[in-house]
Parts: sequence; structure tokens; C-alpha cells
Amino acid sequence: MKGLFDPADPGPVGLDRVVALAQRHLGLDVVFVAELTGAGQVYRAAAGDVASFNIVVDGPACDAAFSRRLVAGEVPSFIGDTATECVGGLPGACEAHVGSVIGVPLRLSGGTPYGVLCGFSHAADSTLDERDVGFMSMLGELIAYDLDGRRSEELIREDILRLIENESVQVTQNIEIAYQPIIDLLRGHCLGIEALARFPEPFAGPDVTLAAARTVGLALELERLLIVQAWKMIALLGPGQFLALNVSPEALVELARRANLREDLPLSQLVVEVTEHQVVESYAALHSELAPLRERGLRIAVDDAGAGYASLRHVLELRPDFIKVDRWLIDGIADDHARRVAVGAFLSLALDLGSSVVAEGVERPADLAAVRSLGLHAAQGYLLGRPTTSQAALSQWIGPSPAAQGHAPLAARNGLARTRKTAARPNTAARPATPRKRPATPS
Repeated sequence: MKGLFDPADPGPVGLDRVVALAQRHLGLDVVFVAELTGAGQVYRAAAGDVASFNIVVDGPACDAAFSRRLVAGEVPSFIGDTATECVGGLPGACEAHVGSVIGVPLRLSGGTPYGVLCGFSHAADSTLDERDVGFMSMLGELIAYDLDGRRSEELIREDILRLIENESVQVTQNIEIAYQPIIDLLRGHCLGIEALARFPEPFAGPDVTLAAARTVGLALELERLLIVQAWKMIALLGPGQFLALNVSPEALVELARRANLREDLPLSQLVVEVTEHQVVESYAALHSELAPLRERGLRIAVDDAGAGYASLRHVLELRPDFIKVDRWLIDGIADDHARRVAVGAFLSLALDLGSSVVAEGVERPADLAAVRSLGLHAAQGYLLGRPTTSQAALSQWIGPSPAAQGHAPLAARNGLARTRKTAARPNTAARPATPRKRPATPS
């Protein structure tokens, strides 16, 4: 029972501890959890003298008459002496000589019956009372809470598996990829576009859905699916433009390993964004896989810089081509000296490392003017272009001839000057690339 008493415990260990705790505390011969099924009941955990009560954990379904009566409220929660109080349906009462009983129903959220938490002893026990029932009820609530979490994870896993499996039969239209432009603050043109996943109902936003996929061990498969979906945009990019993909550190190591086996990937048109919200387990492993890919043109961005706990280490360890400053530092920067100092620190570090700094979440003209005056290299946000799935909308940003697609006029409307405060620009910001009409698809 993961998370119960000891969050590090795997699967059934916590559940075993719960029944063992009840068995020791109440001095019963056996305590068990049984799940009601269509065929009867299945014991899911037990502690004590299981053999003499014919209890087999995760064995075949057995008679559930007593448990069903307990859940229905047709028998009392404790019976100190079964010889003086007639109780029908006790499992193996004649063979096992059940002398005393205590039990509580287990219900999932919404009142759905799951089964029972019960304890038996061979001998009568006149000490059983309502306090013992209260103790069992408390443990039952903890068990039910954990079962709810398990059931929720099972449903999430089923939904995500269905989403992933649909890819094999080309039913991926339910997942939409929106794209948002990243604008060069000096020239006013589109440097590239960031791919942003949009999941169908019943899924939540991408951060929540990917976190859920991580808890059920499907994050790598889901991230690969999103990359495959976004990959088609590479063929539409203009010279020097890139596609930015959000990839978790753990997925990046595996996907980089696969990419190193391919020579046909257009890596010079890719920017991989590593969020600073997630821990990198091994920078050495990440460096080992990324180094040859970066030599072939792959660029790295540290996303959400300044929002979490790993900003500086990600930047110093990865030496990214782009540092994307989180929106919470950018929103209101025009009116906040402290924000300007913090962003200026990222800019100074970037210039020393040869990185470009991108302002995320730019929504106000005043904030755009502020980041431009600080000398940031690029910006992204609703003011400059909202995420869109429309090919027509994207055509104004990407294509073979950016100047002819209206980038400069829109930049002018949003106050992007042709000249600005001078800041060193790394060569990596506009590394030339040759677009391919049919880019190889990652495996």
C-alpha cells in the first residue's frame, strides 16, 4: 500500500503492515483485508494464523456471505462470542472454530463498496468493544484512501495507455499540438516555435497529465508520442528557424540515446527545452548522450529559469544555448526593480556562457519594452503571438521567407525596434540550417 505509513514502501508492504498492526493491537488470531468480487471475495492481505482459517492471500475467490452481510449492515461490527450470538455466513466457522469476530466495511470514495477489514479469533473474546471498532474504522479509512489512490492510478494508466495505443492505429487527432512563436528582439523576426501539447478530455493540462503519466510509468511513451506529433512542423520551418520541444530530463537521456543511433535527424532545427522544475538524476549520463548530438547541431534550452530549485545548476551543468526566464519574473518587470535585477543576473551569466536569454510570458507592452531595454535576445508570450493550432496563423511566422510573411510589420506594432541596447549575441542563436521537406521521424 504505497504511501501508507511509509511513502517509500512499494505496493503491498504498507497494507501488510496495517493488518499486522491491527492483529497485534487487538490480540486477534488473524486480521485480513478481503475484496468483494463477482465470484465471492479475494483476500488481499492477512496477518496472524492464516493457515488455521484457510486464508490464502491473492488466491481464488471464496465464499463472501459474511463479508457481504457486514457491508450491508446486517451483522454487528463485533461479536465477542459466536456461541451465544448466532451469525450466519462465517467462512469455515465449523472447521476453523471462529469464536470472536470484529470487522468494518471498506468503501471507496462515493460510497462504492470495496470489501472488509476483519479480525477473527478461535476463542471467545469478551474484551472486544466499540473502541476496537473505532480503531478498525480508522485503519479502514486509511486503507480506503490508499485504495482510492490506486484505483485512480489504474484509471489514469488505462486512459494514457489508450491514448498511446491509438498512435499505432493513427488515431492521434485527439491530441493537438499548439505552437507559439519565439521572437528575436533585435530583428523582429521569428526565431522558432515552441510545441505545446493540448490533451482531450478527461485529461488535464500538459503538466498535470505528464506528471500523472510519470506516476504510472508511462511518461517516456507519452513524451515520445508528443514529439512524433510535433515533428511534422520541421518541414515547414524557414532557414535558421527551429522547433522547440519540452522534454523531461529522464526522457531526454533515453531519447538522446536513440537519436545517437540515427544519422538522418535534422538536429540543427531542434531546440530541446529542459524544465528546471525537475531533477536531473545524472548530469554525467545526460552529457554523455547529448554531447554528440550537440556537435551535430542540437541546441539546448533551460526552461522556466527562476521558477524552481534547479535554475543555476541546470544552467551551469548544461551550458544551454538558450536560458528561458520564467513568466513570474517577467510579468510586472517594468514596475519592479528587483525583477529587473534578477533577470539582469541571468543575462550576465548567459553572456559569459555564450547563451541567449528568452523572456517567457510577455503580455504587456511595458514589460516587452523593459526586457528589450535590458538587452534580452528574444521574447515569447501572448503579446507577440498566442499558441495556435491553425496552419494559417502559423504561416505568418514560419516559412521559407520570414521577411515576406509579415514578421517585421507585426513586430513594429508591438514595439520591437530595429536597434536596441547592444549585447553580445552568441553564434548559436541563429545557427544556419537547411530545411528538409520530409524530415526523418524520431523512433
